[in-house]
Amino acid sequence: MHFKSQIDGWFKIVIWFSIAIMITTLICIPKDEYLIGFSVGIPMIISLLWIYYGSYFEIRDTYLLCKVGPFSERIYYDQVESVKMGEGILISMALSREYIEIKHSKKRNDLVITYISPLDREEFVKELRKRCYNLK
Repeated sequence: MHFKSQIDGWFKIVIWFSIAIMITTLICIPKDEYLIGFSVGIPMIISLLWIYYGSYFEIRDTYLLCKVGPFSERIYYDQVESVKMGEGILISMALSREYIEIKHSKKRNDLVITYISPLDREEFVKELRKRCYNLK
């Protein structure tokens, strides 16, 4: 199952304002600095657009795939210890104040917390809990 990421209005403003500033800067830079400006500016604009349009969460057979632009993470269901909904501003894969907190283990039993923000949180949690047998 494929779930699109929820993006808060404030985050949309930050992304589009940043893109506008970068484009304005690229237009205004001196010609002798085009190479540096465009080689830095264009990848930054592409990355922001990738985050904006390429963020989703996919429930697969054995794992949850979390994609936020160029960043991705696989969370295997048998490693998930808890799933709960929360609200607040975080720096994470959650592009919204309304998030889902997933506690899972990685190598050597280290506990990791991943925050994500699918559009339909209730449906997402319901589907995820069906697959995670180690929930506390």
